[in-house]
Amino acid sequence: MTSKGISVKKRTINPQEKINKVILASRKLFVEKGYCGVSIPDIVQASGVSTGAIYSHFKDKETLAKRIHAYTVDEFNEMLQSRLTGTESVQEVLKVFTYLVCDLVEENPILMKYMLFMQHGGAVAGLSPICETDPFRFLQQHLRRGLEEGVVHRRQDFMVAGLSYTGVTLRAAELRMDGVLTESMTEIRDVLAENGWNAIKA
Repeated sequence: MTSKGISVKKRTINPQEKINKVILASRKLFVEKGYCGVSIPDIVQASGVSTGAIYSHFKDKETLAKRIHAYTVDEFNEMLQSRLTGTESVQEVLKVFTYLVCDLVEENPILMKYMLFMQHGGAVAGLSPICETDPFRFLQQHLRRGLEEGVVHRRQDFMVAGLSYTGVTLRAAELRMDGVLTESMTEIRDVLAENGWNAIKA
């Protein structure tokens, strides 16, 4: 294409960039309106990606929801793993998890809300419960290690220990995002980590 002899290059959007725009826009809509309350035209408007382009990458809304699920779990897990460098003890690993949740509540509440409520009311089949996703399986491995090392109380199995520890932080996250808890999560994360650890330590 030329204009007065000057070549004008048409900008093309990388397909992965389009996919990410759709995923992030849809995730926000699902959190705000619920899975059943969001239509493809809503996603088109929010993402700026055409209907045709959306259907070229996603068979239907349910397929898109499953991709968002995988994308979000991977995103959370990558952030968790990146913060664990040099971390060794079970208590330190759990504290890293608490810090990440607290930071996300303040910095990326959409992601955190999705992690907490991503079952879409059962409308999408095949989504793993949060406790069966990679980041929580990782925590379960370390809780098993804590039981073996004797730093986690032996009168509970690793699943109960996980619920006891993460429940402190995740409940605080829910209350903060609902506006009940007025303090910033980053200001109370040390207290939450300590309370969670006290609930399970030997």
